[in-house]
Amino acid sequence: MESTVDSGYASSSGWLSPHPDYALSRTYENWKIADAASQRLVADLRALEVCRTQLQAAKRRRNSEPKSPKPGRKPSLLQLPFGKRKSAKASEPPLSTSPPLDGPPTETLPSVDELEAQLEQLNGRITAAQPAAERLDAYFEELRRLLDDGRPVSWRSSMSSGHGHSSADEYTRARKTVGARDQAYVDGKVTTKALQHACNAIQSAHHHYMKAMELLDAVCSPKKSRWEAVMGDEQSRQTTYREAAEWAKKAQICFNECVKALQPHWDLLKRDELQDCEDLQNTGLLQAVQLYKLMYGGKILAMGITQQVQIMVQKQDAVFARLTNFAVWVQDCTKFCETVELDARESRDAARRHLVALWVKADEDTERYSLAAPSENSHVFTATSV
Repeated sequence: MESTVDSGYASSSGWLSPHPDYALSRTYENWKIADAASQRLVADLRALEVCRTQLQAAKRRRNSEPKSPKPGRKPSLLQLPFGKRKSAKASEPPLSTSPPLDGPPTETLPSVDELEAQLEQLNGRITAAQPAAERLDAYFEELRRLLDDGRPVSWRSSMSSGHGHSSADEYTRARKTVGARDQAYVDGKVTTKALQHACNAIQSAHHHYMKAMELLDAVCSPKKSRWEAVMGDEQSRQTTYREAAEWAKKAQICFNECVKALQPHWDLLKRDELQDCEDLQNTGLLQAVQLYKLMYGGKILAMGITQQVQIMVQKQDAVFARLTNFAVWVQDCTKFCETVELDARESRDAARRHLVALWVKADEDTERYSLAAPSENSHVFTATSV
């Protein structure tokens, strides 16, 4: 954005006209609008996450009212509690759908319909606030360029006044705070972006691996009798094995992508997660491929094929349980990083508001230069601690 700069920004210390720089005033007003939109956006994003959590709980309560759901072999990725390791098989998830005893009565909790309406309202407000909030950085950088890099005469006069030394110190501290918090926010954005990519990858790996298991259940489940497993069209069985192998290959690719995204942020993984990841890397997710080769690779084994298949299926179940543990951790760590990023954004914006307030205060003290339009008698910002 280009603006005409008057003589007040020159190196000379000549008299400055009291007429405002309308380009600067416009940028200042635009920054205030964008800053207000950004504050609303952050608040709504936090409320959105709370609403989503409440909606999931409400749906679980509603589903548990007619009858208690039977535990399935493959637990949903979103149902497993964070921080609880599953040493048992994936077929035995100790999930309780009953509300906590110390919580509020069920009838006082918001219903699914109410929460869905609230979710829709929040999404609408977020969509409306985003365009203005996205321009916040650009407007602040323009203010910085005009008021910091091109410091007006009013600011220099303030610095040379009797109380200029303390003002200069406060201004220096404010600038350093903005710089530090801005870097923290940038770092948080980088970490969150990497975790979001890892989360998408591990969820895809979990989905693909589960598809492979479902296909193999149809042809070699341990629950089937020996005769039931060998009955049917052999060509169809081979096709099913091949499809399961393809899903397993996709799962392996997605898991590798997750690990790649996490590598720059390996310090986030604690001992349990590191162990899960290491075990998954060592065993791999290609059990369905190995089963296909076992059945149709043409190699005669000393041990019976049926026994080998059962061993491989058991190994597959164990891998799935470990994959689920790791996927839940990545998912919850991503949510934590998103919260940290929002905190860093709020902290940075608060520091910026304090710095802008110092600029405004210097402007008001000199009464020779104005950020406000001629019709405005006072500024809305005051110097506040951050």
